[in-house]
Amino acid sequence: MSAGAGRMELLSPAGNPQALERAVAAGADAVYLGCSAFSARAGAGNFNGEELREAVRFCHLHGVKVHVAVNTLVKDREIPALFSLLTLIRDAGADAVLVQDLGVLSLMRRCFPELTVHASTQMSLHNLTGVRWAARQGMVRVVLARECSLGEVKKAAEAGIEVEVFGHGAQCVCVSGQCLFSSLVGGRSGNRGRCAQPCRLNYGLEGEEGAWLSPRDVCLRDDLPALREAGVASVKLEGRLKSPAYVATVTESYRRGLDTMAPASKEEKEELLQAFQRGGFMRGFIMGCEDAGVIAPERVNHGGLPLGRVLRGDGRFAALGVDRPLHDGDQLRILTRRGDYETAYAGPEVPAAGTATLRLRPEDGGHVRPGDRVVRLSDSALNARALALPVPRIPLTLSLTALPGQPLMLLAFRDGLPVGQAAGEVVQAAQKRCVTAEEMIRQLTKTGDTPFTVRPEDCRVETEHAFVPLAALNALRRACLAAIGEKNDGVSPVPAVPEPEVGSAPRPLPDMAVSADPAALAALPEGTRGIWFPEDWREEALEAGLAGLPAGCWLQLPTVCEEATLGMIHRLAEAHRGKLGGVVLGSVGQLGLDWPVPVAAGSGIPVMNRHALAFLLAAGCRFVVASEELNREELRTLMAGNPPVMVPAWGFSQLMLLHVCPARTKLGLDRGHARCSLCDRGDPASLRGKTLTDRRGAAFPLRRLRLPEGCLVRVMNSLPLDIREEAAREGWPRLLRPDGMAEARGGPVTAGHWKRGVE
Repeated sequence: MSAGAGRMELLSPAGNPQALERAVAAGADAVYLGCSAFSARAGAGNFNGEELREAVRFCHLHGVKVHVAVNTLVKDREIPALFSLLTLIRDAGADAVLVQDLGVLSLMRRCFPELTVHASTQMSLHNLTGVRWAARQGMVRVVLARECSLGEVKKAAEAGIEVEVFGHGAQCVCVSGQCLFSSLVGGRSGNRGRCAQPCRLNYGLEGEEGAWLSPRDVCLRDDLPALREAGVASVKLEGRLKSPAYVATVTESYRRGLDTMAPASKEEKEELLQAFQRGGFMRGFIMGCEDAGVIAPERVNHGGLPLGRVLRGDGRFAALGVDRPLHDGDQLRILTRRGDYETAYAGPEVPAAGTATLRLRPEDGGHVRPGDRVVRLSDSALNARALALPVPRIPLTLSLTALPGQPLMLLAFRDGLPVGQAAGEVVQAAQKRCVTAEEMIRQLTKTGDTPFTVRPEDCRVETEHAFVPLAALNALRRACLAAIGEKNDGVSPVPAVPEPEVGSAPRPLPDMAVSADPAALAALPEGTRGIWFPEDWREEALEAGLAGLPAGCWLQLPTVCEEATLGMIHRLAEAHRGKLGGVVLGSVGQLGLDWPVPVAAGSGIPVMNRHALAFLLAAGCRFVVASEELNREELRTLMAGNPPVMVPAWGFSQLMLLHVCPARTKLGLDRGHARCSLCDRGDPASLRGKTLTDRRGAAFPLRRLRLPEGCLVRVMNSLPLDIREEAAREGWPRLLRPDGMAEARGGPVTAGHWKRGVE
């Protein structure tokens, strides 16, 4: 979609059938949902097979598309179940499937070519090169990484396929598809839809507690004209875990915005804040938010809207002075000196500037004091209105033929296209009085409780001296309307799963060690190949580092960088092609460039099954790094036949990759991220040497990657991984990853997922 062209799609979340119905009622152009398996929101209600078929039928009746998320990483043993799900999605008639796993992409292209594929944001596509790569893979849309700037979005939109961006709701702090925090620390994989949200916890940073990893919710309601001008094809609303009332409220607001391109009114903005927000809204990375403008360290749950204050209380009741109308059933939070006290108001409606009486629980009433602030978490009147929005009726045009000697025939049209028909008995000639066209039209317009509406002027009747019983007309109308969008309950056979074409390594792979220090790579023991992962990716520093790099070393690319930065790295790789052993790709979209040296797939390209492995080897990768989320038995399956796979075996694992700097956030800085020099000049307030410490005392080191467009921050595991002995006993090649950090000799280590695996 080219910049400034076309009508943007409004894409709403549907965590369950009720939310889906509310999205349609509020004006969504499309919905996205998950099924009972392989969805990145396993905690949502999701849809079983029959519910999916009914959802597609209902949405298509109303001209709404259905996108199904199959955007988790899939293990080899799960491939048959995946095929059953894809068969169901195809048979149901869904409009698109969102994918993350390269193995799923490969299998869909081979066995389900009729399914339209969208690249999930979990695929970490973030620049023009990545979007062009996706287009070459047959994908028709890319859900861009949330960290993209508006300028990068505009470039990506020139690739010739659709780009989709998140417009409203919760923001993952980690680059999508790159988070291992929940997995390695809690055993629940965000890449498999089971994130435990460690980002929403408090951590200590230089002695100050705060939710340093918890972003505010995004609201781009007033930025829709800029998104349209940038060439965005679809605006996605987050919220598959949210209530149906939330879905309706937010969808209705964005529908109004897309239809008018006018800013939201004060009342509308307050309704969005009331529906849900963390620390107020931000405009996201796409509109230039940075650091302290992104993170809300004070509170991780819904902030609500200010309602008023406690005027007085006796431990059993409290008098509230309210600045907004208060309704029976509103959910409230009182911010007391002893913490939050949440309750519900029961009583008559109280107008703004009035006084309400609130019953207190005996165990909490003594903590409520005059002056305590009160916020409203949920507005029962707003929710009731959202839940009462009518689903739009579907306008039809009907054409009836009622000629003696011919079968009674009724055709239904929508937007000029035939959508249903029904035939009746042969029409008899009238013996006394014929039925007039006007009488027939009156019967045809009686659509009752169906989702359709027919105006008299939209009925065409061809008749002459015919006798047609009104009961026959009613039956014909019912049959014709019932045929519109009729469900296809047929189940086609599940295709056989093809064997992945994975060959053995052409030669034994050496051990490989990653370091940010070229001198450390020069000192590696014989037989170990070095991978340089520089901290500073600015051109001058990168040029100097490459000049001093030992011959044969590989260059590990950053997972995320802007298009201009990727072009600069490519030029330097060309200039040093005689020295480099190759480049280790940081994300799959980097396959979109023709590299002048050999390439390999690094840990930023998750590989959990043999089909993903085969995809990357066929794309020319010399070796592939296995996912750290696989256990020993799953690794054994992946590596059957000795393909060129590296197993992460030692070093500090990266848990998160951030576009925000906790050190800058702590300083309250919300501008100047790209120009920041705190670390360069050794400022005590900089990121260097800093850690985030959790409630159990585990310290997670923070490390930067300095790109020309600003720093990325790596949150590292608190303990180094060490499975060297186990991997050696298995006879596997291994990837050592010290990342320039001192070896913890004799100290505690972790075996990662070697034994336990992930859900």
